[in-house]
Amino acid sequence: MPIVHVLPNGSINFQYITNMNETFNIQRLSRIVKAETVAFRRHYLFYLIFAAAYAASDILINRTSFHPNVFAGLGIFLMFISPFMLYNDVFHKIKGVNYSMLPASNFEKWIAFWFQNVIVVPIIIGTLWLILWGLEFALFGRSIDIHIGTNEWHAYFIGVLGGQAIAMIGTMSFRRLKWLKTLGAIFILQVTFGLLTNLLVYQFDLKSFIMEVQMANIEPSTTSWLIDYIKIVAHIIFPFGLWLVSFFKLQEQEL
Repeated sequence: MPIVHVLPNGSINFQYITNMNETFNIQRLSRIVKAETVAFRRHYLFYLIFAAAYAASDILINRTSFHPNVFAGLGIFLMFISPFMLYNDVFHKIKGVNYSMLPASNFEKWIAFWFQNVIVVPIIIGTLWLILWGLEFALFGRSIDIHIGTNEWHAYFIGVLGGQAIAMIGTMSFRRLKWLKTLGAIFILQVTFGLLTNLLVYQFDLKSFIMEVQMANIEPSTTSWLIDYIKIVAHIIFPFGLWLVSFFKLQEQEL
């Protein structure tokens, strides 16, 4: 759409702007990612200070190790809460005005939101974890030694993405008290699921059915296809389905 500017010297300048109804534009996305990265620099500095404080306190207490794997657990916790930390005020009546007026579509905002939480934050925390391992090797001669199998790594990976995706949904669902309301929603869902499960088990006598199946010694090949199907569905839901829900929640908030 052209905008006409009349310059002081009397000449006319035509400026064409991008239609904001466009769903995706790589230049707009690049600008919003850069802007958010600069805006979140204090939070990223906090991760660095947190790692330094952890290393300093651990070495003062133990004097023999930095315990990088303990920091890995703390890092996972930081990844879980990163959506709440970075985007706590996006829908605030006053502080969130700038976010609602960003020159980007909702899809681009969500990609930037996803990029910060799923890519940038894990890279920063992972780098800090490697630095601790490097210090562990330089000062104490210990190399990286992690006894975790491929299946366990995969389970951890999916679990972290799934937990973080739940936090992303909570961030985009609530305007205030995001983390508290998210925990409340999780608790309510767990209680509801537990009640429904118990009701189905006792109403349809599923407990006896499960015991009969276990006593029948069914061949593994008979049920392997069902297990594989359940895994596929679970991987689609965690985290891809949850990411999709967070996008629709952003749409609802922006309406």
